[in-house]
Amino acid sequence: MKICPQCGVELDDDLPACPLCKTSAQPTGRIENNTDYFNQPRELLSDFHALSRIQKRKLFWELSGIILLSGILVTLIIDVLTTQRITWSRYTVTICKVIFANFTLFSFLRHKLLIMLVGSFGSTSLLLVLLDMYNQKIGWGSQLGIPLLLAFYLIVIILTILVKKARHLGLNILGFFFLATGLYAMCVEIIVSGYIHGHIMLRWGLIVFVSVIPIAAILFFIHYKLRKGIELKRFFHI
Repeated sequence: MKICPQCGVELDDDLPACPLCKTSAQPTGRIENNTDYFNQPRELLSDFHALSRIQKRKLFWELSGIILLSGILVTLIIDVLTTQRITWSRYTVTICKVIFANFTLFSFLRHKLLIMLVGSFGSTSLLLVLLDMYNQKIGWGSQLGIPLLLAFYLIVIILTILVKKARHLGLNILGFFFLATGLYAMCVEIIVSGYIHGHIMLRWGLIVFVSVIPIAAILFFIHYKLRKGIELKRFFHI
Protein backbone atom coordinates (compact mmCIF):
# COMPACT_ATOMS: atom_id res chain seq x y z
CA MET A 1 0.00 0.00 0.00
CA LYS A 2 1.17 3.50 -0.85
CA ILE A 3 0.50 6.55 1.33
CA CYS A 4 -0.33 9.99 -0.01
CA PRO A 5 2.48 12.40 0.97
CA GLN A 6 -0.03 15.26 1.22
CA CYS A 7 -2.96 13.99 3.31
CA GLY A 8 -1.70 10.59 4.54
CA VAL A 9 -4.47 8.53 2.91
CA GLU A 10 -3.61 4.93 2.07
CA LEU A 11 -3.64 4.32 -1.69
CA ASP A 12 -3.82 1.21 -3.84
CA ASP A 13 -0.66 0.37 -5.71
CA ASP A 14 -2.29 1.02 -9.11
CA LEU A 15 -3.45 4.55 -8.27
CA PRO A 16 -1.23 7.21 -9.89
CA ALA A 17 -2.55 10.01 -7.64
CA CYS A 18 -4.54 10.59 -4.48
CA PRO A 19 -8.30 10.78 -5.24
CA LEU A 20 -8.78 13.41 -2.50
CA CYS A 21 -6.08 16.02 -3.05
CA LYS A 22 -4.84 14.90 -6.51
CA THR A 23 -1.26 14.72 -5.23
CA SER A 24 0.88 12.31 -7.24
CA ALA A 25 1.67 8.98 -5.68
CA GLN A 26 4.87 8.72 -7.70
CA PRO A 27 8.31 9.12 -6.14
CA THR A 28 9.27 12.47 -4.70
CA GLY A 29 11.09 13.65 -7.77
CA ARG A 30 7.86 13.61 -9.84
CA ILE A 31 5.35 14.81 -7.27
CA GLU A 32 5.76 18.50 -8.04
CA ASN A 33 5.11 18.13 -11.77
CA ASN A 34 2.04 15.93 -11.35
CA THR A 35 0.65 18.18 -8.64
CA ASP A 36 1.00 21.16 -10.96
CA TYR A 37 -0.82 19.21 -13.66
CA PHE A 38 -3.84 18.44 -11.48
CA ASN A 39 -3.94 21.95 -9.99
CA GLN A 40 -3.60 23.75 -13.32
CA PRO A 41 -7.34 24.64 -13.76
CA ARG A 42 -7.48 25.89 -10.17
CA GLU A 43 -4.34 28.00 -10.72
CA LEU A 44 -5.77 29.48 -13.92
CA LEU A 45 -8.96 30.44 -12.09
CA SER A 46 -7.01 32.05 -9.28
CA ASP A 47 -4.89 33.93 -11.82
CA PHE A 48 -8.07 35.29 -13.44
CA HIS A 49 -9.43 36.48 -10.09
CA ALA A 50 -6.09 38.14 -9.39
CA LEU A 51 -6.49 40.38 -12.43
CA SER A 52 -7.61 43.96 -11.93
CA ARG A 53 -10.88 45.23 -13.38
CA ILE A 54 -9.06 46.97 -16.20
CA GLN A 55 -7.15 43.79 -17.04
CA LYS A 56 -10.37 41.73 -16.99
CA ARG A 57 -12.07 44.21 -19.35
CA LYS A 58 -9.05 44.14 -21.64
CA LEU A 59 -9.12 40.33 -21.63
CA PHE A 60 -12.84 40.39 -22.45
CA TRP A 61 -12.16 42.84 -25.28
CA GLU A 62 -9.37 40.69 -26.71
CA LEU A 63 -11.44 37.48 -26.57
CA SER A 64 -14.45 39.17 -28.18
CA GLY A 65 -12.18 40.54 -30.91
CA ILE A 66 -10.75 37.09 -31.64
CA ILE A 67 -14.23 35.51 -31.78
CA LEU A 68 -15.67 38.22 -34.03
CA LEU A 69 -12.62 38.21 -36.30
CA SER A 70 -12.94 34.43 -36.64
CA GLY A 71 -16.61 34.84 -37.59
CA ILE A 72 -15.70 37.47 -40.20
CA LEU A 73 -12.99 35.30 -41.78
CA VAL A 74 -15.18 32.17 -41.84
CA THR A 75 -18.15 33.91 -43.46
CA LEU A 76 -15.93 35.66 -46.02
CA ILE A 77 -14.25 32.40 -47.00
CA ILE A 78 -17.57 30.55 -47.30
CA ASP A 79 -19.12 33.38 -49.32
CA VAL A 80 -16.18 33.61 -51.74
CA LEU A 81 -15.99 29.85 -52.19
CA THR A 82 -19.71 29.45 -52.87
CA THR A 83 -20.50 32.59 -54.90
CA GLN A 84 -17.03 33.56 -56.20
CA ARG A 85 -17.49 37.05 -54.78
CA ILE A 86 -18.53 38.89 -51.62
CA THR A 87 -22.33 38.99 -51.33
CA TRP A 88 -24.22 38.04 -48.18
CA SER A 89 -21.07 37.99 -46.02
CA ARG A 90 -20.94 41.80 -46.02
CA TYR A 91 -23.92 41.79 -43.65
CA THR A 92 -22.07 39.56 -41.19
CA VAL A 93 -18.86 41.56 -41.53
CA THR A 94 -20.64 44.88 -40.94
CA ILE A 95 -22.61 43.60 -37.95
CA CYS A 96 -19.50 42.05 -36.38
CA LYS A 97 -17.60 45.33 -36.78
CA VAL A 98 -20.39 47.29 -35.10
CA ILE A 99 -20.61 44.75 -32.27
CA PHE A 100 -16.84 44.98 -31.77
CA ALA A 101 -17.05 48.78 -31.74
CA ASN A 102 -19.69 48.63 -29.00
CA PHE A 103 -17.62 46.08 -27.05
CA THR A 104 -14.65 48.45 -27.31
CA LEU A 105 -16.70 51.37 -26.00
CA PHE A 106 -18.06 49.25 -23.14
CA SER A 107 -14.62 47.91 -22.22
CA PHE A 108 -12.71 51.18 -22.13
CA LEU A 109 -15.29 53.97 -21.74
CA ARG A 110 -17.82 52.47 -19.34
CA HIS A 111 -17.04 55.16 -16.75
CA LYS A 112 -17.59 57.89 -19.37
CA LEU A 113 -21.20 56.98 -19.95
CA LEU A 114 -22.14 59.93 -22.15
CA ILE A 115 -19.24 59.35 -24.56
CA MET A 116 -19.98 55.62 -24.61
CA LEU A 117 -23.66 56.15 -25.46
CA VAL A 118 -22.88 58.70 -28.17
CA GLY A 119 -20.30 56.38 -29.71
CA SER A 120 -22.68 53.43 -29.53
CA PHE A 121 -25.43 55.48 -31.18
CA GLY A 122 -23.06 56.57 -33.96
CA SER A 123 -21.81 53.06 -34.72
CA THR A 124 -25.30 51.53 -34.66
CA SER A 125 -26.68 54.32 -36.85
CA LEU A 126 -23.87 53.66 -39.33
CA LEU A 127 -24.93 50.01 -39.36
CA LEU A 128 -28.50 50.95 -40.31
CA VAL A 129 -27.26 53.26 -43.08
CA LEU A 130 -25.00 50.54 -44.49
CA LEU A 131 -27.84 48.01 -44.40
CA ASP A 132 -29.92 50.49 -46.40
CA MET A 133 -27.12 50.80 -48.93
CA TYR A 134 -26.74 47.03 -49.18
CA ASN A 135 -30.48 46.76 -49.88
CA GLN A 136 -30.35 49.38 -52.65
CA LYS A 137 -31.38 52.28 -50.43
CA ILE A 138 -34.73 51.02 -49.16
CA GLY A 139 -34.71 53.81 -46.58
CA TRP A 140 -36.22 52.18 -43.51
CA GLY A 141 -32.89 52.23 -41.67
CA SER A 142 -32.27 55.97 -42.00
CA GLN A 143 -35.92 57.11 -41.96
CA LEU A 144 -37.26 54.80 -39.26
CA GLY A 145 -34.43 52.97 -37.53
CA ILE A 146 -32.19 55.94 -36.72
CA PRO A 147 -35.03 58.10 -35.26
CA LEU A 148 -36.14 55.19 -33.05
CA LEU A 149 -32.54 54.63 -32.03
CA LEU A 150 -32.02 58.33 -31.30
CA ALA A 151 -35.14 58.46 -29.10
CA PHE A 152 -33.98 55.39 -27.20
CA TYR A 153 -30.48 56.74 -26.54
CA LEU A 154 -31.78 60.17 -25.52
CA ILE A 155 -34.14 58.61 -23.01
CA VAL A 156 -31.33 56.40 -21.66
CA ILE A 157 -29.12 59.48 -21.24
CA ILE A 158 -31.90 61.38 -19.44
CA LEU A 159 -32.61 58.36 -17.23
CA THR A 160 -28.92 58.03 -16.38
CA ILE A 161 -28.69 61.71 -15.44
CA LEU A 162 -31.75 61.46 -13.18
CA VAL A 163 -30.39 58.39 -11.42
CA LYS A 164 -27.03 60.08 -10.87
CA LYS A 165 -28.69 63.22 -9.55
CA ALA A 166 -30.80 61.25 -7.05
CA ARG A 167 -29.25 61.35 -3.59
CA HIS A 168 -30.86 58.13 -2.41
CA LEU A 169 -31.50 55.17 -4.71
CA GLY A 170 -34.28 52.66 -4.15
CA LEU A 171 -37.81 52.39 -5.50
CA ASN A 172 -37.30 55.70 -7.28
CA ILE A 173 -35.19 53.84 -9.86
CA LEU A 174 -38.25 51.78 -10.79
CA GLY A 175 -40.28 54.97 -10.99
CA PHE A 176 -37.80 56.50 -13.41
CA PHE A 177 -37.82 53.29 -15.45
CA PHE A 178 -41.63 53.26 -15.77
CA LEU A 179 -41.68 56.89 -16.86
CA ALA A 180 -38.92 56.25 -19.39
CA THR A 181 -40.83 53.26 -20.78
CA GLY A 182 -44.02 55.31 -21.23
CA LEU A 183 -42.10 58.16 -22.84
CA TYR A 184 -40.41 55.81 -25.29
CA ALA A 185 -43.77 54.25 -26.17
CA MET A 186 -45.02 57.69 -27.21
CA CYS A 187 -41.85 58.32 -29.22
CA VAL A 188 -42.24 54.98 -31.01
CA GLU A 189 -45.84 55.71 -32.00
CA ILE A 190 -44.97 59.23 -33.19
CA ILE A 191 -42.02 58.04 -35.30
CA VAL A 192 -43.73 54.96 -36.75
CA SER A 193 -46.96 56.78 -37.58
CA GLY A 194 -45.02 59.57 -39.26
CA TYR A 195 -43.06 57.02 -41.32
CA ILE A 196 -46.07 54.91 -42.36
CA HIS A 197 -48.95 57.40 -42.58
CA GLY A 198 -47.07 60.62 -43.20
CA HIS A 199 -48.58 62.33 -40.15
CA ILE A 200 -48.26 61.98 -36.39
CA MET A 201 -50.75 59.80 -34.52
CA LEU A 202 -50.75 59.46 -30.75
CA ARG A 203 -53.11 56.86 -29.30
CA TRP A 204 -51.70 53.71 -27.68
CA GLY A 205 -48.42 55.43 -26.83
CA LEU A 206 -50.25 58.10 -24.87
CA ILE A 207 -52.32 55.43 -23.12
CA VAL A 208 -49.14 53.62 -22.05
CA PHE A 209 -47.58 56.83 -20.76
CA VAL A 210 -50.68 57.85 -18.80
CA SER A 211 -50.96 54.32 -17.37
CA VAL A 212 -47.42 54.28 -15.99
CA ILE A 213 -47.69 57.70 -14.31
CA PRO A 214 -49.73 56.41 -11.29
CA ILE A 215 -47.36 53.46 -10.88
CA ALA A 216 -44.33 55.76 -10.92
CA ALA A 217 -46.05 58.15 -8.51
CA ILE A 218 -46.73 55.32 -6.03
CA LEU A 219 -43.12 54.17 -6.24
CA PHE A 220 -41.83 57.71 -5.66
CA PHE A 221 -44.22 58.17 -2.73
CA ILE A 222 -43.19 54.90 -1.05
CA HIS A 223 -39.53 55.75 -1.63
CA TYR A 224 -40.03 59.16 -0.02
CA LYS A 225 -41.83 57.64 2.97
CA LEU A 226 -39.14 54.99 3.41
CA ARG A 227 -36.55 57.76 3.48
CA LYS A 228 -38.48 59.29 6.34
CA GLY A 229 -38.07 56.07 8.32
CA ILE A 230 -41.62 54.69 8.09
CA GLU A 231 -41.67 50.91 8.09
CA LEU A 232 -43.60 49.05 5.42
CA LYS A 233 -45.78 47.30 7.99
CA ARG A 234 -46.83 50.56 9.54
CA PHE A 235 -47.26 52.22 6.14
CA PHE A 236 -49.64 49.50 4.88
CA HIS A 237 -51.26 49.08 8.37
CA ILE A 238 -50.36 45.39 8.54
